[in-house]
Amino acid sequence: MLLDTLGAFEDMPSWEEAADALFHAGHTLNPSTLHGAMVGLLGAGFSPHSEQHFSATVAALEKALSVEITGELVDFLSRLSLSTLSAVIDADYTFQPLLPPDDEAMEDRLMSISDWTAGFLSGFTQGITIREAASEPIPTLTAEALKDMAAIAQVDTAEVNSEDAERQLDDIIEYIRFAAINIVSDAQSAQENTSEDL
Repeated sequence: MLLDTLGAFEDMPSWEEAADALFHAGHTLNPSTLHGAMVGLLGAGFSPHSEQHFSATVAALEKALSVEITGELVDFLSRLSLSTLSAVIDADYTFQPLLPPDDEAMEDRLMSISDWTAGFLSGFTQGITIREAASEPIPTLTAEALKDMAAIAQVDTAEVNSEDAERQLDDIIEYIRFAAINIVSDAQSAQENTSEDL
């Protein structure tokens, strides 16, 4: 099954493509929120490998984000989920949170980082709830990362004009990037070990 995702990260859509897909589906959702929620579900043990698992992922995303996902947006999500998982498991750490390009306003980029982490927490929580895994202990490093993401989700965009803002932004992106890689990799390994069906 894993072979299906190898190299799929090269087909990762851009933030603008995701925005267009959401717009055409009638949603005003920030693409970063959508991607964060999807990665959160992967971190909770969801997997897009099979049709059954992908359907469960779509249903969980609908609950996590309170949106209806139909038509072409489903096809777009299939591409996004496979390319995201492929990037996470890639040995060269190609995974990146789906964020606006660097030439966008600093405030918009910072808000999208906040939206991405809020989406991640929503997806992770929804995934744990659906899998009825709430009674299972969350690994210490994962719990610490979730706390940090909750703080990042509350970021104050009023401070974006400081000289260090760009560097701090890069540091935050790197942090959530590796936190997501570690959380998802651990969850996917655990799922493979137990061979559970969602």
